[in-house]
Amino acid sequence: MSTQIKQKILNAVTRLTATFTAAATDIITSNAHGLSNGDRIELTTTDTLPAGLATDTIYYVMVINANTFKLSIDKTLDGTGTAVDITDTGTGTHTFTITDVGEPVLCMNYRHKQLVLSTTGMGAGDTITVKVQGSSEETPPDFHKAKSSTNEWDYIQLVDLEDGSTHDGDTGITFADSNDLRKFAVNDDGLFWVNVQITAQSDVSNTTITAELALRNDY
Repeated sequence: MSTQIKQKILNAVTRLTATFTAAATDIITSNAHGLSNGDRIELTTTDTLPAGLATDTIYYVMVINANTFKLSIDKTLDGTGTAVDITDTGTGTHTFTITDVGEPVLCMNYRHKQLVLSTTGMGAGDTITVKVQGSSEETPPDFHKAKSSTNEWDYIQLVDLEDGSTHDGDTGITFADSNDLRKFAVNDDGLFWVNVQITAQSDVSNTTITAELALRNDY
């Protein structure tokens, strides 16, 4: 008997980045921002972010319309979270970037881990490279930050289910020129967590990648 669950790590993600302004009404404006409810973004600035916002923080997008949105620190996929309280406009030029690191999946209780990667919007000359991150720590590390003795994770090897070839974790998987869907077995030894990181992308306006981890036990 077999049971299987599927968990999204990246959901049609691109490394989109753009400038924005913010108001004390908690509304952020970025014309034709291209974001969707639940997108995870990080913020940078040339000076001081609007009060209430911070760098090195993951925010979830709540879309208002094509030009405006709010942010939440609570995981929200449908745009119904609690908005961050923004109290001034800040100074300098502010930028958001969709985070290129996914949502880690807890996989410790499953014998089989199959990663499905698929792309959309790919055309001639387009490329996307992803690497798979893994950790054997009971508490998930910060996959956004460099690996270290106090933040333990590493890039892990994959086995291509199409031909049995292996892909070195430090090299990753590159999609090129056209849309594709590929399946891999995660080559692990006692992993607790699996994540996916976009490490290179040539076209951030049209191309996206989705990563889903299928977890299964056989009895």
